[in-house]
Amino acid sequence: MRMRLPSSLAVAAVLACLTPPAAKSQDTVLKVSTTVPQAAAEFKAGVSDFENVSFESSAAHFAAATKADPNFGLGRVMYASTAPDLRRDQALAEINRGVADAAARGNTNELLLAAAYRESFQNHPRVAAALFAAAAQLMPGDLLLASSAVASGSDPNNPLPALRDFIAKHPDYAPIYNTYAYTLWGRGDKAGALAAAKKQVELNPNAPNPHDTYAEILQWNGNFPEAIAEYRRASSTSPRFPTAYSGMAEVEALQGHYDQARAYLNQEIANVWNPAAKLFVMREIAGTYALQGNQNEALTKQLDAIAAEARAQKDLETAAIATAQKAVVYANAGDAAAAHKAIADAKAVMSPEPWQVNYFATMAHALMKHWAPANQELATMKQKSAGNAFASGTRIPTAEANLATQQGRPADALKILMAADTTDVSIMNRIAEAHAALGHPAEANAWYARINSNYALNLGDFPGANARRRTRLATAARRS
Repeated sequence: MRMRLPSSLAVAAVLACLTPPAAKSQDTVLKVSTTVPQAAAEFKAGVSDFENVSFESSAAHFAAATKADPNFGLGRVMYASTAPDLRRDQALAEINRGVADAAARGNTNELLLAAAYRESFQNHPRVAAALFAAAAQLMPGDLLLASSAVASGSDPNNPLPALRDFIAKHPDYAPIYNTYAYTLWGRGDKAGALAAAKKQVELNPNAPNPHDTYAEILQWNGNFPEAIAEYRRASSTSPRFPTAYSGMAEVEALQGHYDQARAYLNQEIANVWNPAAKLFVMREIAGTYALQGNQNEALTKQLDAIAAEARAQKDLETAAIATAQKAVVYANAGDAAAAHKAIADAKAVMSPEPWQVNYFATMAHALMKHWAPANQELATMKQKSAGNAFASGTRIPTAEANLATQQGRPADALKILMAADTTDVSIMNRIAEAHAALGHPAEANAWYARINSNYALNLGDFPGANARRRTRLATAARRS
């Protein structure tokens, strides 16, 4: 299950309500108000694909439903919720229009669901949850809604009892095994996760995502040949599921087969649903070069290509970030002039530059031992990313701790890192490096081993790919 589109349990709860009216009694499920047959048909197809976790295909169907009936409010809300090419402000504007249309032309349940999703989109979880609960009461006969209600209403610290209770009542409902498999894996039950993922495939072999989910968990478990086989099934099962190629690329890259990994990613580019997905895959290709190492020319060329494509798509944030990433490559190679130019070029793309540009500038200056500008960039990043959980849990401590270690303060670095997200690959790598600097070989080796045995590779994570490369080099050096 590789989700690149906006999604959450709340999204699932909304879309779970959208079972076509012919499936069950009208009294217990949603009856859509559109009178345009094509809009109704596309909406039904979009719901089906969403249920089976083919999000890109569902987005295309919701877009077609909205085009066929521009006054179909709930269809517009669902389109905006899944459209990968809309900025957040654009998506919210579309959602607001959809809610207004649902109020003016739709039925009560459509308006309820449209309003629920708007609240979820705006990060108002309590209000959204109340609306979803009301929808569940109004449409009690929908099994998909019931499963989503379990997911959204169960104890977030221990959802397994609720999932198991639902499965005991509905053992042949395939989609619940998707959530169950990932939940089991996250709680350390690898055998149970594999069994659940396999069960989903057995119950629903004619959709691509069950194969992709099973493949991903096989990959994480280190079963590479079996994972490739399931990824292939996902890539060849309708509807088109190009993200399965990312999985194949990850498996090959984990084994050091970088050219084959890039070949799969180029196949994915040929099959993507939208330009935004193409840009993401281009970033994954850059990740293969970063992971491989000693590919500076190819890597900077790919980063330039990403920046150019991002500009063409009017995605200036991605263009700026890709340009800033070159600074780290140049700094690592000892080319200070090129690194400084990359930082300046990145900041010139948009003003103010995104905080990620400051992150890569911090890392580049630290590599060059330019302490004052490194600290200045770090302070700017902290200010810009205030309230961003990802930045505070991973990128800020990574940059701050790396700077401390580079300055000969690895003990300070450890204090920073151990308070961060220690499941993040970049954090784990910096912990190992701090221990190595402190002369703690056993501790460093233990953290390096965690990374080397972690097969949940994300090639689009540039810092993570670099962290894995440094880990590989450090591990090899310690063995020699």
